Amino acid sequence: MRFTTILLPALVSILASAQTAQPTQPPKVNPLAVAKPAPPAKPKMTPPAPTAPRPYEFPKVASKTLPNGLKVFVIEDHRLPLLSASLQVIAGGAYAPPEKSGLANMTASLLHEGTTTRSAQDLAKLADNAGGSLSAGAGDDVATLGMTFMKSYSSLGMELLADMTRNPAFSQEEIDRAMRQAQSNLQVSYSSAEYLAPASASRALLGTHPYAYPGDGTPVTLRNIKREDIVSFYKANYAPGRAWMAVAGDVTPDEAFALVEKYFGSWEAAAAPDAKLPAPPAPKPQVVIVDMPNAVQTQIIVGHLGVPRNSPDYLALYVANQIFGGSFNSRLNMKLRANEGLTYGANSSFEPARQTGTFQASTFTRTEKTADAIRMLVDLLQEFKQNPATKEEFDEAKAYLMGSFAVGIETAAAVAGRVLTTAVYGLPDDYYPKFRERLQALTREQMSASLQKFLETDKLTIVAVGNAKEFSKELQAYGPTRIIKAEDLDLTAPDMVKVKAAASAASPEAATKGKALIAAALTALGGQEKAAAVKDQVLTGKIKLTMPQASFDGDSEESVLYPAYYKMVMKLPVGVITESVDGANAWAAQGPQAQDLPPNLAGELRKGIPAAGGGMGLLLAAAAGEAEVQAIDDTTVNWKKGDFEAKLTFDPASHQLVKMAYSSIGMSGPAETEVQLSDFRPVEGLTLPFHEVTLQNGQKVLDRTIAERKLNTGVKPESFKKP
Repeated sequence: MRFTTILLPALVSILASAQTAQPTQPPKVNPLAVAKPAPPAKPKMTPPAPTAPRPYEFPKVASKTLPNGLKVFVIEDHRLPLLSASLQVIAGGAYAPPEKSGLANMTASLLHEGTTTRSAQDLAKLADNAGGSLSAGAGDDVATLGMTFMKSYSSLGMELLADMTRNPAFSQEEIDRAMRQAQSNLQVSYSSAEYLAPASASRALLGTHPYAYPGDGTPVTLRNIKREDIVSFYKANYAPGRAWMAVAGDVTPDEAFALVEKYFGSWEAAAAPDAKLPAPPAPKPQVVIVDMPNAVQTQIIVGHLGVPRNSPDYLALYVANQIFGGSFNSRLNMKLRANEGLTYGANSSFEPARQTGTFQASTFTRTEKTADAIRMLVDLLQEFKQNPATKEEFDEAKAYLMGSFAVGIETAAAVAGRVLTTAVYGLPDDYYPKFRERLQALTREQMSASLQKFLETDKLTIVAVGNAKEFSKELQAYGPTRIIKAEDLDLTAPDMVKVKAAASAASPEAATKGKALIAAALTALGGQEKAAAVKDQVLTGKIKLTMPQASFDGDSEESVLYPAYYKMVMKLPVGVITESVDGANAWAAQGPQAQDLPPNLAGELRKGIPAAGGGMGLLLAAAAGEAEVQAIDDTTVNWKKGDFEAKLTFDPASHQLVKMAYSSIGMSGPAETEVQLSDFRPVEGLTLPFHEVTLQNGQKVLDRTIAERKLNTGVKPESFKKP
């Protein structure tokens, strides 16, 4: 059945509109980015000279290390009757194997999805009833778990935080739900240049360093993650000796320490040693182009290796970035946006981690202006290295950063975040208490010296995601250039190119064996002659559709008029959804509103008609010599006709077709689809399946029980037409 291939990704957003949870929406192309740029802006007005910073004192922090090794910090703030606690554990994505990237984030996100004594619903209900919140997630270095509750419910909040930290259930049901959500999000992300550009830049910059791989994983690596991997990762990394906790709010240090000891004092998991990560590769000039032929604009990243968060040069580079690309009035944004009209946004940032970091300058522009924008960005970096800052720029940047620092730590929870940063990244204890003094003491000469040491403008990594044929030749001047088709991009492969499954070597022997398997399957079906006599099928039954947000039960009716007509109608609680091929055209509808499918999706639907209704058409096409088959092993053949290729698996005893697997393109990007067939019953001299389970990217999305199959009912071509 091809319905799930085309329409399921779109149904995520259609069906989720009926849910409380909000789905991830595909990034929208900014229409301004492809419109005619605005005229150059007026010259920037000179702001008033910065005044001396107002006096400010960093809040006092009490600290204590529990006997089990957990380091606890307390920030006392009685302005509001709130208590927050944040626990950070060295359990980030850098500690997961590349082939299972996404494991750290998946493990962390599941911590508040049920414990050994409380379900996910129990945790959520207890938190909601108390007006509190629980959270969990992971970055490159650490996993962060948090809670915020009213003072009167602080004991409950700490109890729930301890329960999810120490006693996660990792139920298979919650893992499956989280995997469906993650795969759905990635399908959207992989169709977005805004996602692919920075992700590709990190891989290109960092090579095979653990920081190089995407923390949310890839469609392939998520399928590699099993429950035992999650449990093993948790046991290896979640331990008090690898953790820090900050408690902030309406609490005294003695109260906070007593609360933490009550719920975390008996946490005795063994701490694994803090692994030293390898050094990142040396910087080198390179260009990586991710080709999206239909793109009308290009996402651009110009990057360089950065520094660890505890580097002595970090503060100077932090100020330098503010001048270059850290604000609306930065050199980068003023040049590309205000003066040249090439973009509606350009910025830069340092992404420091515990053991290295990256620097990335990013923008987007119209396809035809890609080379111009990159040339100007590179020229700006070269000029900036030679002339880092005027006195006015330098003083303005420092004044802004000193002022924003005080604003950024107005709450106790924000102070706690800075305290944990100090601990996790090995900064001096007085780093933030004396941050403004350090910033005030920094000189232009020191900033320039750090910039000279760090920035090698002849060794830049340039990443462009867009229509490669329009600008690839012009970018070759910046270094060795690779062009990777978006559909072939694999952010975990050594060269970032998806490894295609090796097909069995075509041979007369494999072809003969493949035809024999097809013949046996047709015999099990009821014979080639009887199967070929089927001109149409109508299948009705019950379906269970499983989306990332929820599951829906409904009714379905599938109609096939061989060889070129197909229709699927699904009646769901949120309405009736239809897709159809009327011989020449393909369309889809939600309720009475119908529209033509775009060419790529129409082609997907059309070429999959032989797989509809249980795959009978695939077998007949192979037997008639219309499709090429090659045996892979004793039960599997590779089936190919034109650009549609599938793997067909047969039961070794009955010889019936029990599985069809193929790659497809849905509304939100590529998907690996598998249809499992079972419950074979006699129908008018044939033996056909009455149960189908469809998986996409390893997750079940559809379970269909067929109540009735009708053959040769005289279905008319007119019934497939768009209303």
